[in-house]
Amino acid sequence: MKNKTLAIFGIGTYVLSVLSSATDLEGNSVAPIALIVISGIATVAFIVMATIRLWKEAKSVSIMLVASALILFILSVIQEVTSPSYGSAIIILLNVTKLSYFIASVWVIVKLFKMRDV
Repeated sequence: MKNKTLAIFGIGTYVLSVLSSATDLEGNSVAPIALIVISGIATVAFIVMATIRLWKEAKSVSIMLVASALILFILSVIQEVTSPSYGSAIIILLNVTKLSYFIASVWVIVKLFKMRDV
């Protein structure tokens, strides 16, 4: 897979993750389970492939992408299992982490577009 193809795949995985996060007014997921699973698998595949591809050229970008994805996953799980009294602190951390994950994803996609294929 070429770098530009991987970057387009990354854009597609981000769009899939947005589509699979649809909820109703009560906060219940309305996306089909299959879409959520496909989105998760595609996102993990993109993170692994992008990290491998960028490791020699931009190690810090790769580390930022993986770290923000892991923290986002952990905070999402914590939000689901904690009591509502800790909810506002978790939501603030989760929003900051979502922003850092978005920035890291955009940075990785830009790096992949700019890199030459070997």
